[in-house]
Amino acid sequence: MHLTDVAGRTLVTLAFVGTSGCTPTDTVDSPARVVFVSAGDRQAGRPGERLPVPLAVTVRDDRGGPAAAVPVAWVLAVNGVVAPLGQATESDGVARAEFTLGDLTGTASVVAVVVAVDSVYFTFSARPAEDTPLPFDRYLDLTFATFDGSGETVHPDHARVPWALPRQLAITPYPGGNAGFELPSVFSGRTADRWSLAPGAPNPVVPAPPFGHHSDPDLVWNPERQEAWLYYREASTGNIIWLTTSPDGIRWSAPVRVITVPSHELISPAVVRRGADDWWMWSINGGPVGCSAAAVTLEVRRSTDGLTWGEPTALALAHDGLMPWHVDVAWIESRQEYWAVYNAKRPGSCTTPAVFLARSPDGFAWTPVRQPLVAKGDDPRLRDIVYRASFEYLPAEDRLALWVSGARYEAGVWTWSTVLINRRAGTALDTKVPAPPPVFAPPPAELIDWP
Repeated sequence: MHLTDVAGRTLVTLAFVGTSGCTPTDTVDSPARVVFVSAGDRQAGRPGERLPVPLAVTVRDDRGGPAAAVPVAWVLAVNGVVAPLGQATESDGVARAEFTLGDLTGTASVVAVVVAVDSVYFTFSARPAEDTPLPFDRYLDLTFATFDGSGETVHPDHARVPWALPRQLAITPYPGGNAGFELPSVFSGRTADRWSLAPGAPNPVVPAPPFGHHSDPDLVWNPERQEAWLYYREASTGNIIWLTTSPDGIRWSAPVRVITVPSHELISPAVVRRGADDWWMWSINGGPVGCSAAAVTLEVRRSTDGLTWGEPTALALAHDGLMPWHVDVAWIESRQEYWAVYNAKRPGSCTTPAVFLARSPDGFAWTPVRQPLVAKGDDPRLRDIVYRASFEYLPAEDRLALWVSGARYEAGVWTWSTVLINRRAGTALDTKVPAPPPVFAPPPAELIDWP
């Protein structure tokens, strides 16, 4: 048997006796093959930490259907311990395991041997712990060397990548609320609170459009292509969603148009890749008016490749006279559910007062937590507006890291900032005691234009 990596390259030839009483001559009813690694490869973590996403291999039969009860052995673990979640593929054709990194920094790996079929090589990175554990419930100022020199930012979106600087944050400058500078930029970091441009990285990633403006960047790691995918929105004659990709954060492809709809029917795209052929995009339909509309709608689209998207499905997510305005969504593997973080608006208003959390078992039906994660006035930089936020959940620490943008209003000018706040997820998710509706003071002024 040949051991191969996820790109199909032969690593070593292995002779063995079958696992769990099976030998290579024991076969399932029809021939089976490994078709892809569905999750877990190329993760990074701290030494001694269990990786948040379980490892998974998918096995198909000769007709392309899921092959159940195919024995799988997890072997040759290096710098870590593997814990199989069963000895064979389940009814969906998937075999899963959990991996805990060893005590050393550097590379870790494990091999999944699909008996009598093939094998797959997983590799991981064990990186040093952050210099100082970041505190809970303290607002940390974030600085960015924006191309315009203002350092004013909005629309953060966080993603992990298997590069030397494993954190990426897409964001747009927004000096004084000037949309002409709102160009997607990507900063790199080793920790959640320190961001810089990688050597040679473009700033911004894409130039301004001929007319209108860009906004709403969203980053996704594509393990099949080993690329970061950056979606962003052009607001001009309509709403256009563009996609540019990069293997290293330095070289970015020419943008490709993936969705075009009338204004303002696609705001703040939030893309989640669940598998090679399972992509989701949530967004806000603001109708022809946008944020000053009396009502807006959360929608979801599906795709098999991240490029061609189906028609939207309208979803319900409103509470206490508030409705979502910009949204970020993630699949929380350890809890087997989706989480959404969104700033909420009142009917007819663009000045959003708070960021909330909602949960969903299937991506369609959402249950909000009615107490805000962050409200205006919680931090001086977010005194009058709390806007788009991004997040990461770290189950080993019960940590919900939030990158939150917002603004304060002084002397007729909005000043925009992005901060980091860490919440305990157990507290943030607590809905045992019914919460009273939140009450927010009127804004000092209304946004005439909105980012």
